[in-house]
Amino acid sequence: MKMYLPALTLLIFLASACGRKYEPINYGKDACAHCKMTIMDKRFAAEIVNEKGRVFKFDDITCLKAYTAELTTGSLLFVNDYAGHSAEPLDATKAVYLHHESFKSPMAGNLPAFADAAAAKALQDSLGLNLLTWESLP
Repeated sequence: MKMYLPALTLLIFLASACGRKYEPINYGKDACAHCKMTIMDKRFAAEIVNEKGRVFKFDDITCLKAYTAELTTGSLLFVNDYAGHSAEPLDATKAVYLHHESFKSPMAGNLPAFADAAAAKALQDSLGLNLLTWESLP
């Protein structure tokens, strides 16, 4: 019987880890886990699902980035597509970003996320900006 306990514990851990997924944000109701403001603007909303499956929602990508400093590895990071081309949230670590004051995000981070470089191309060219990655965000 003692031999089954570690295997059962491992099985429960793996089952809970597989169930982690994006939880839809209730705009106008959910509050940012970092700044506590109500999440209103879908274009800049973001989310973390930590390794235990707990969900943290954010109103600005800068709030998400600041909050990740408090996390251990293994969390899932999501951002919304600023251009609205993707109905599903993007993997924050694979998205590309632009930074400019004209984007006017809730916490003045002004960092819209895009699925890829092609999706950001028009705004990048018109504003003369460089593409940013998750690692290079300010």
